[in-house]
Amino acid sequence: MSDKKHTIKKLPKSEIEIVFEIADTAVEDAMKQAISEYAQDVKIKGFRPGKAPSDMIEKVVGKELLVARAQDLAIQKTYVEIVIAEDLQVVGRPKVEIAKETPLTIKATVPVKPEVDIKDYDKIKVPAEKAEVTDKELEEVFNDMRKSDTTFTDVDRAAQKGDRVEVDFEGFDAKTKEPVPNTNSSNHPVVLGEGSLIPGFEEQLIGLKKDQEKEFDITFPEDYHQKDFQKKKLTFKAKINRIEEQTLPELNDEFVKKFSGKDMTVAEFTAHIKKNLTERKEEENKQKRENAYIEALIEKMTVEIPHSLIHDEAHHILEDMKAEISQKGASFEDVLKRAGNTEEELATKYEKEAERRLKVRLAIEFLIEKEKIQATEDDIKAELDNVKSFYPKEQHSKIDKDFKKGNLKNNIANRVTLRKLFEKVLA
Repeated sequence: MSDKKHTIKKLPKSEIEIVFEIADTAVEDAMKQAISEYAQDVKIKGFRPGKAPSDMIEKVVGKELLVARAQDLAIQKTYVEIVIAEDLQVVGRPKVEIAKETPLTIKATVPVKPEVDIKDYDKIKVPAEKAEVTDKELEEVFNDMRKSDTTFTDVDRAAQKGDRVEVDFEGFDAKTKEPVPNTNSSNHPVVLGEGSLIPGFEEQLIGLKKDQEKEFDITFPEDYHQKDFQKKKLTFKAKINRIEEQTLPELNDEFVKKFSGKDMTVAEFTAHIKKNLTERKEEENKQKRENAYIEALIEKMTVEIPHSLIHDEAHHILEDMKAEISQKGASFEDVLKRAGNTEEELATKYEKEAERRLKVRLAIEFLIEKEKIQATEDDIKAELDNVKSFYPKEQHSKIDKDFKKGNLKNNIANRVTLRKLFEKVLA
């Protein structure tokens, strides 16, 4: 670094400006490297690859292209040396421009890790919510279980709420009376009252008998998932083909044994279900409390995040979206077409969410450092054993191999660190 000069100036939004000179000797060395690179690909009659004289390489490639490549190499080398020497916390690619040709002077605008300040974070208090399971919640769980073993019997009477019916229907434009595509079905099964069809439709079927027909108007909701149908009025013609009455099994010891596979009484099964629901609520309440704490933390947070970092995070969100869409067998390009956006436009829409994600990450990192939270080797080992307890023993060796590779260990260490952090700040 002795033959290079540089200055660093702090800019708004967690960016810095580095201005540095590159000595002629460094540019000459970079030119030799550039010629060597091109020499491997350029074919010159009478010479093996890489063996042609420099002046001949220059004639074939062109001096302008060689100079540009040499400057790039010299800039990269010098920039990296400055970042290391100054211990700069760079978080993105620099924007580089040539400030002066002689001596070669470069101006680089660089995003760096934002400085975070959260005043009085230790005064944030989020009360714990007690996990309580009501009798109504237990009844809903048992009803869902009983529904899974429901029997249906054909009946000769008018359809009632709770009956399963099979219905033919077709929709027509209320004004033109023309059939509307994708609004018809035959022997369509529906349990009246469950709300599986558009609002108001199932109610129109109640009171009808087998083979009875009915014509009625339905206006689609304003927030209907298909835009073409939002607030659209259709006339439906419907005919009931079958009516079945459902019978739920009685909640007794026999049902409990059949459903759970265990020899338990109703009282024992109820206690077991209540315990599971309580544990689930405790975990949900814990998560809600942690999220509330993070929101309060962000409110007190002072930070300037460079736009380039937000932009990159928005694209990470899109990458996650692409993976999820692909797993469902759909096309991300089709999603863009339906939304009427380019990928860059969609990324811009997600910048607000991206900024929030970054703030959460930075706030947690700030707290971990301030509170000196650390996952010890014993902590990590205990959590690894806990992870393995959820898998069959024959898979434990594979988990150990993944752990030794590093990624699993890092994930476990992060999980333990977060848990210890929240245990401390929410105590």
